[in-house]
Amino acid sequence: MSTILVGLSAFLVLVINDVGGLAWQRLQILFILGGLASWRWGWWFLQCSRAVCYRYFVYPPLRRAAEAAVRAHGPVPEITVLATTYHEKPWITWAVFEAVFRELSTLEGLSRRPKVVVVGGCDEDDTTVRQIYDASCAELMPASPTMWPPELVLLRGDQGKRRALADGLREIARGNPGRDGVVVLMDGDSIPSHGMLPKVLPLFRLPQTVGAVTTNEDGYVDGPAWFAEWISMRFGQRHRMMCSVSLSGKLLCLTGRLSVFRASVATDEDFRAQIENDAIDHWLWGRFDMLSGDDKSTWYWLAARGYRMLYVPDALVTTIEVVSGSALQRAYANLKRWSGNTLRNSARVIALGPRRLGLFAWWCTIDQRLGSWSALVGPTVMLMALCTGWYDIAAGYLLWALVSRLGLAAIAWRHGRRFSAYYIPLQMVAEWANALIKIWVSFHPAKQSWLNRGGRTLDAARGSAFRGRQTFANYLCFFSLGAFGLAVGCYCGLLPLYREAPLYLRIGLPSVDQAVLDPGELLRWISARTVLPDALREAPLHARSSWGGGGPVGTEAGRYAGLLGYRPVLVPRVMSSPTGPSPPPSGFRRAR
Repeated sequence: MSTILVGLSAFLVLVINDVGGLAWQRLQILFILGGLASWRWGWWFLQCSRAVCYRYFVYPPLRRAAEAAVRAHGPVPEITVLATTYHEKPWITWAVFEAVFRELSTLEGLSRRPKVVVVGGCDEDDTTVRQIYDASCAELMPASPTMWPPELVLLRGDQGKRRALADGLREIARGNPGRDGVVVLMDGDSIPSHGMLPKVLPLFRLPQTVGAVTTNEDGYVDGPAWFAEWISMRFGQRHRMMCSVSLSGKLLCLTGRLSVFRASVATDEDFRAQIENDAIDHWLWGRFDMLSGDDKSTWYWLAARGYRMLYVPDALVTTIEVVSGSALQRAYANLKRWSGNTLRNSARVIALGPRRLGLFAWWCTIDQRLGSWSALVGPTVMLMALCTGWYDIAAGYLLWALVSRLGLAAIAWRHGRRFSAYYIPLQMVAEWANALIKIWVSFHPAKQSWLNRGGRTLDAARGSAFRGRQTFANYLCFFSLGAFGLAVGCYCGLLPLYREAPLYLRIGLPSVDQAVLDPGELLRWISARTVLPDALREAPLHARSSWGGGGPVGTEAGRYAGLLGYRPVLVPRVMSSPTGPSPPPSGFRRAR
């Protein structure tokens, strides 16, 4: 990888051809973008610092305090597992539920037998789970024989995950679990690692009441290598973000793959209704139901009520991703679903305010919206530089993007104990693509899809007003992107609209009489409003006006005079000095 970067750097240097000139002449754009870069990189360093602080200085004492609370007050007395599975492959179901029953067999101090509620999508799902249950009960040696085997309840849920979760929670509530018990909500493709439950459950015995926790994740991908590396990289980024936000006793998401809730929360009727019937009000699309994003619904319910939520970095869950069909389409669908759920939920979360949500978590939610636009500033500058002929700026930005992503990828290495050559290009492309997807979804929030749950879609825009809303949303989206590009181009000077505004707005033009009486007046007026070399500005008037048809008066000034409406005859072509025509000053270069 280092060899590739060195070779690419050498190639870019050859393209630039003048590294010193690039470093000096293009420093202006660096200064212009410096404020934005300082903000984004400062935010990134703050997130990393908070993540390190939580992982290595705050969480270990928290773990010891939880273990001390267990010794003083006893372990969690009850546990219920609610899993949803939908036409899952049998080998995945075996791996998941074998791990679930294995974890339950290691628990001690329970006052009630564990309960496993499985909401399946077909008879095959139920048959496979029953076979795993029978095999586990016969083979496993439980730590508490009197609390074995666990109770198994099979339900049918083929009307979507939200309905399946609500049916499972109703079944749990009918069993009247104790308020100090816990309920595990998990997907049928998530494998809890060995020792996961003994690490998670003690946190619910802390003196400060914990409403819910979520765990660390890694992935197993049955698909292309680049897709597997992309999933690994995203889990590394997720780990950093979760550690950072958990330092404040809050989270931004209670992952639907596997999260653990206090039983008093899981059996609350309002909590169940939030999952089953969650809907969003939008000024353009009206009120529409949430197709996926149950993890955002559960998190919002707890956040609105001020519950404490924690991240457990040493408890691991392995997510299985089976990619069938186009991997690019699957990646696009995942980004659209993840980013869409975040944006749909963010407006009401921001409305909670920093007092209820916490200042840092609240600002993180705002930053998720701002980051969609700030991530596109660099690529926009690069594309504009290519289109306007500033190839050195485009090459310099590309080199900077590659080198900086090398540092960012170190987080993924720290998370997965490995480094992949895929990380750098994947991080760049995924960051830019995700920003564009977020912007698109922010104007089309009612369009939802979920490929890996039966290919379900939900388009609340379908109706009599569909065409009008769709057209207006498209207009707003593309107008915003165009305005963004125009603002970035003018701000960086790649679109010189502001600099040359007097040329077409006719502001403060010298009179024709002034130009005739003083031939240098027009050039002085132009040089005060345009970019000319210092050598030209400092040259004597007779020298500046004597370069005729080959000099700036005959070409640059003549061009501007034509734009301003002056006749070419008013611009003198040759005015000789006493010693003859003067050559252009050294260092003069035509401005682009």
